[in-house]
Amino acid sequence: MKSSKLRHAVEAVFTLLLFTLQNIVLVGPFISTMFTPLFAYLVSLKIFYPYLEREINVLLFSEQFILGRIIAVIGFLIFLCAAIQFLKGRKGLVKTGFYSVVRHPQYTGIVVIALGLTAMCLTLTSQPQIVFMWLIQVLGYIALARYEEWHLEKKYGENYLQYKRNVPFIFPLRCPSKVSETLFTISISVIIAFSLLLVPLNFLRFQLL
Repeated sequence: MKSSKLRHAVEAVFTLLLFTLQNIVLVGPFISTMFTPLFAYLVSLKIFYPYLEREINVLLFSEQFILGRIIAVIGFLIFLCAAIQFLKGRKGLVKTGFYSVVRHPQYTGIVVIALGLTAMCLTLTSQPQIVFMWLIQVLGYIALARYEEWHLEKKYGENYLQYKRNVPFIFPLRCPSKVSETLFTISISVIIAFSLLLVPLNFLRFQLL
């Protein structure tokens, strides 16, 4: 009982801290990583590839971006399908389709899109701050998802609590019962971020033969 209360307290503190990440300034006073989540990558590509707007086909069709593009497309499909399912069942609690895999599949899709864009940016530069920018956005979405769940628990009560116990959070991985789900999701995000930093640049620039 005490461990459960401590876990919830720690989770609440981390969620509160993560909310502040939504307003980290990226470009100017009104552009933050959470306000315009994908804009950050356009800025990065513009900085490291200043003539990209003249050769937009490079971004869309060049083989050097293929790995990141595949990841981004997968994320977009997840987001699109989840959004359609949500709109169809918006009058009640949606628990089918992608919502039976994770509780926040739309956020999962955005996170995967951003991961793909991060890989694309890394084909142009090995600057680690691009990966950290992705991590910051993930942390922000964790906080947003927690805030939404607070309202959903109040609205649906035990029905949502049961759904919450059976379906993973943002990543389709079961959280150990003795670990805070927020901390578990953050840990997965950090592992992905550092793994991406360790990927050889030549692998990211994989080209079709």
